[in-house]
Amino acid sequence: MIESKDTQVRPTATIKSIVKAAVIEQSEKAAALAKEEKAKQEEAGIKVIKLEKGAVKKAKEAKASVSKKAAEEDKKIKEKAAKVEKETKKKVAKAKKEASEVKKDVVKNATSAKKEEKKIAEAKDEVKEKATAVKTEAPKTEASKKETPKKEASKKVASKKAVNTKKEVVKKISDIKQETVKKAKEVKKEVAKKAESVKDTVVKDTAAKDTAAKTKEPEVKLVLQYRDYDIEQSVLYNKARAVIGDKFESVKNLNLYVKPEEGKVYFVADEETGSFDL
Repeated sequence: MIESKDTQVRPTATIKSIVKAAVIEQSEKAAALAKEEKAKQEEAGIKVIKLEKGAVKKAKEAKASVSKKAAEEDKKIKEKAAKVEKETKKKVAKAKKEASEVKKDVVKNATSAKKEEKKIAEAKDEVKEKATAVKTEAPKTEASKKETPKKEASKKVASKKAVNTKKEVVKKISDIKQETVKKAKEVKKEVAKKAESVKDTVVKDTAAKDTAAKTKEPEVKLVLQYRDYDIEQSVLYNKARAVIGDKFESVKNLNLYVKPEEGKVYFVADEETGSFDL
């Protein structure tokens, strides 16, 4: 009877042990699978975060590069404008100096002309005096009568000389005036031309500056691909906007944390937190 009891107990203990071992083995396998799955999920989450950080870093680098280039272009434009302005001031000063010299020449020539006119007036007075003296004298002798035509001829020569001198002075004054007007017009024309050239240069530089300032930053596109998920960053952005609602307009900083293993996206909008489904 004892042997039959032992024979009946041993199979039961063996079955329980086998079942227990199988259960433990299955539990360990399940735990290992769960651990492996969790590790994969964490790895995927880290990759997404790294990808997001990399995209943000690239965007910042691109922005910094564009800002640097814009600053350099702005500096070049300012230097060029300063140089052009300096050259223009120098040329204007030179033109003013030339105009001043022309004015001095005009004044000098006018003074000379006045002196000539004075000489003419003096010559006229002298001729008048001589003519008066000739008239007041009463030549009675034949010698004096013979000398009178000579005096009259001398008078005519002096008068003619005075007229010619006056004409010459008037012509000289007219020529000086014409030359002065011509030079003034040329200087004015040259200054206007240079001013227009400077204006065109400044306009072109301003346009180049505006173009450099309006240069767009490179567009960054982030796409999440994980198992059955294929979602663009813009989709996540719009979903976050829909969840946040009217407050979204005042949001300054928005951070998205994607967890595909949970099928969730967690966000931090300034100090407000929340989540939504992928």
